[in-house]
Amino acid sequence: METEVVIVGAGPAGSTAARELASRGVDVLLLERAKFPRDKPCGGGVTIRCDNLLPFSLDPVIEDVVSGAVIQLRDGKAVTRDADAPLTYMTQRRHLDRFLVEQAQAEGAEFQDGRRVEHIEQTPDGFEVRVANGTPNGSRDNGDVIHARAVIGADGANGVVRTYLGYEHFEESGVALEANVPFPDGIPAWLRGRVVLRLGAMRGGYGWIFPKGDHVNVGVGGWKAAAGADLRPELESLCRGFDMDPRDLEGVRGHHLPMLRHGADIAARGSALIGDAAGLLDPLSGEGIYGAIASGIAVAPVTEDYVRGRVDTMTGYQRVLERELLPELEVSHGLMEVFYLWPTPFVRWLQHSKRVWTHCTRLERGEETYLDVVAAGGPARHIVHPLGRIAQAITSRRLGRPKA
Repeated sequence: METEVVIVGAGPAGSTAARELASRGVDVLLLERAKFPRDKPCGGGVTIRCDNLLPFSLDPVIEDVVSGAVIQLRDGKAVTRDADAPLTYMTQRRHLDRFLVEQAQAEGAEFQDGRRVEHIEQTPDGFEVRVANGTPNGSRDNGDVIHARAVIGADGANGVVRTYLGYEHFEESGVALEANVPFPDGIPAWLRGRVVLRLGAMRGGYGWIFPKGDHVNVGVGGWKAAAGADLRPELESLCRGFDMDPRDLEGVRGHHLPMLRHGADIAARGSALIGDAAGLLDPLSGEGIYGAIASGIAVAPVTEDYVRGRVDTMTGYQRVLERELLPELEVSHGLMEVFYLWPTPFVRWLQHSKRVWTHCTRLERGEETYLDVVAAGGPARHIVHPLGRIAQAITSRRLGRPKA
């Protein structure tokens, strides 16, 4: 089989890249190892900032519209803050991902699910991608060989594209544990239109409760070295703290939260990594859908230029991210390091300061960036980065993880 571009992984990053490329007239094949619809361990929140990137409405898959938050410091008093406009749309990944794939197909992308990539080899004129049909027991078949001019990895932190094409594996990552609690008669009234954020309870992490249509998503996450052993008891504590029985948890599962090392390559001749495969997680919030969709959009014009022979490498995509996205992630990383070492004052400000809450709501809506927030902090902007470096060094010594 011949195609111009193979995209491995049909999450928000892969489907967005497929849609953008197909809309440009590029022949693109989107591969997914699982059969759709499939679930993914993810809170499923799509911020207004993220939604603004899309040329279509997410209304068909929105289950709740969040315009407020219940903020708790450890197991202390929970404080409710409300905004005057939507902040985040709540979705389920099984529905969101299927919907985004349908948008890619509408533009002409070919989608094949239940197709497991078993090997990728670069050739003088492109790539050979060996694909097997997915089977319930994991057995192998003879599969197919797909010849492509370019390959894009959208297959997560441990994806095969990263492995077979020799990209650097993540040295630094987070970990999360999440589950669902069913509410067949509807979620509690106090939670409708709001999320719960429990901050400062875990070393290097936080907990959340996200409202959905007939259930809530409950999770905890943070730095792998700091939070890993604490996840299950903290998840159960979060449930009990908000009148949910841990025995009602369904589908408990863990997943890694990859974080890109500054300077690591995410593009080369004929290939690129996007979304979680590129480690484009927001370090402070742990949110990854924005980076997924933004990178899927950014990679498309460079990939088109490559397959049309206008450029001889796809590294221009990395330069776009270094200019438009990575500076934000670096500031977020510094803020995260400071927050996780000294959470109490920051949570208090979030609970009670109108100015801090306004900045947070504007971040969620895409009306400000992390760079804007730091710049607006007056003298504080001169200490965020030094404090971040100090906090990172202290955390590295305490937890034994390498400094970035």
